[in-house]
Amino acid sequence: MSQKVARQTATRNPQFKKASFFQQVYRVVRQIPPGKVLTYGQIATLVGAPYLARQVGWAMHGCPPGLPWQRVVGAGGKILINSFSTGEGPFLQRKLLEIEGVRFNGKCVDMKVHQFIPPKESKPKKRERKMSWAPEF
Repeated sequence: MSQKVARQTATRNPQFKKASFFQQVYRVVRQIPPGKVLTYGQIATLVGAPYLARQVGWAMHGCPPGLPWQRVVGAGGKILINSFSTGEGPFLQRKLLEIEGVRFNGKCVDMKVHQFIPPKESKPKKRERKMSWAPEF
């Protein structure tokens, strides 16, 4: 394969970044406290990829054991697990969330109460620097 073809393939097929993206998703999910939830889109935004909500879903599909997967829901608080592919997935997710104290409005999580708002990262204050060329008075 020529270098040009290899470069184009790497640009079009970001598989080489998949592992780091998935790890970023898992890091965010681990921070969600019991009784709170985040949506796939919110997680995508938090990892710096606001248009990759579906990829967050792929990451969650293969999440490591012990990850609180039940705290990730669809837009508006919907449980989006496909019951045909996971058996009792949606029922299990709802049950686990209810055990954590999450309330539902019909089939959706009450997002006004249970949406997790992560703390904003504090940015270090910029130090004022004296300009070396500025005259001192």
